Amino acid sequence: MLNPSSRIWSDMREFNQNDGDNPTKLDQLRKLHPQLTEKAIVDYVNGLEVLDDHLRFRDRTNNKFFIRIWDSITGKTAQRQQIIDHNIITSLNTVYVWLQDIQLHQGESDIAVTSLAGKLAETRTGLMRLQKRHNELAENVQAIEQRLEQFEIQVENRWTRLESEVQYLSAQAHLDQVFIKWQARYSKKYPPLAGLYLMIDELYWGKFGIYCRKKFGTSEVCQLMEQLGDKALILMETDLKGDVSQLMFPKEWLSPIQNLPEESREALSYLSNWADRQTTPVTWAIRNAALLESGLPDDFPRVFSGEHAINHLMYENKKRIQGNNDY
Repeated sequence: MLNPSSRIWSDMREFNQNDGDNPTKLDQLRKLHPQLTEKAIVDYVNGLEVLDDHLRFRDRTNNKFFIRIWDSITGKTAQRQQIIDHNIITSLNTVYVWLQDIQLHQGESDIAVTSLAGKLAETRTGLMRLQKRHNELAENVQAIEQRLEQFEIQVENRWTRLESEVQYLSAQAHLDQVFIKWQARYSKKYPPLAGLYLMIDELYWGKFGIYCRKKFGTSEVCQLMEQLGDKALILMETDLKGDVSQLMFPKEWLSPIQNLPEESREALSYLSNWADRQTTPVTWAIRNAALLESGLPDDFPRVFSGEHAINHLMYENKKRIQGNNDY
C-alpha cells in the first residue's frame, strides 16, 4: 500500500502522463476546474517535502555501516533510491507541464494584449475621424444657420418693402378712385370749398389716410400729397371755370355752404366737427357755415384764391394726419 507521499507523486505522474502531452485537453480541464493549477503546485511542494525526508533518512543510514550493509542485502537502498529518482522525475514533469501551461497562456495574453492595443488604436483613429467629421459638420451647420439667418433677414426686408409698396399702391388707387368720383358726380352738388374739403376728408378715412398716418414724413407720403394737390387743383379749376388765381372774399366762399340742403349741411358739419378755431381756421369756418352760424376766426384770410384754399386745406389736413387724431 502506498503511503500518502507516494500517492501524491503517483497522482501527479498519472495526471502528467494522461494530459501533459495534450495542451488542448489540459486547457479545457483547467477552464472547467481552475483549482487544478493550484492543487498541482501544492502537490509539487508536498512532493518536495517527501523527497527531502527520503534524502535525510538516506544520509542518516549512510553513516551506519551495519545498516548500510543490511539495506544492501535486503534491497532497501536500491528501492529507496528508485523512489527518490521517480519523485524527482515526477516533480520535474509537473513543473514542466505547469510552466508550459503558464507559457501558453502568457503567449495568448500577449497576443490578446497586442490585438486589443491594435483595436484600441483603430478605435482612437476612428474617434479622431469622427471628431473631425463632427467638427466639420458643426461648422457646416453653423454656416447654414448663418445663411438662413441672412436669408430670413433678406426675406423679411423684401417682404417689408413689398408690403409697403402694396400699401402705397393701394393708397394711390384710393386717391384716384375718390378723385374720379368727385370729379364726375359730386363736384356740382357742393360749393368748391365744401367739395374740396369733403374729398380730402374721405381720403383721410380710407387707405390713403391710413398709409399717410403710418408713413408720415416719408418721401412716399410727400409724393401722395403732391398728387392730391394736383388733383385738387384740377377739381378746383373745374368748379371755378379755370380761374383758380382769382381772389375772393370769405363770404363768397362760405355763403354757398349755407344754401345747401339741410341734410347736406348736417353731414358736412358732422364730418368737420374735429376742427379747432385756432389751429384749423378754414375747416372750422366751413363747419360754422354749415351750422348757419356767423363769425370768423381772427387769423382767417380776408381774401384768398382757389390756390390759397387748396393750400390752406392741405396744410390743415397734414396737421390732422400728423396729430393722428381719431375724429
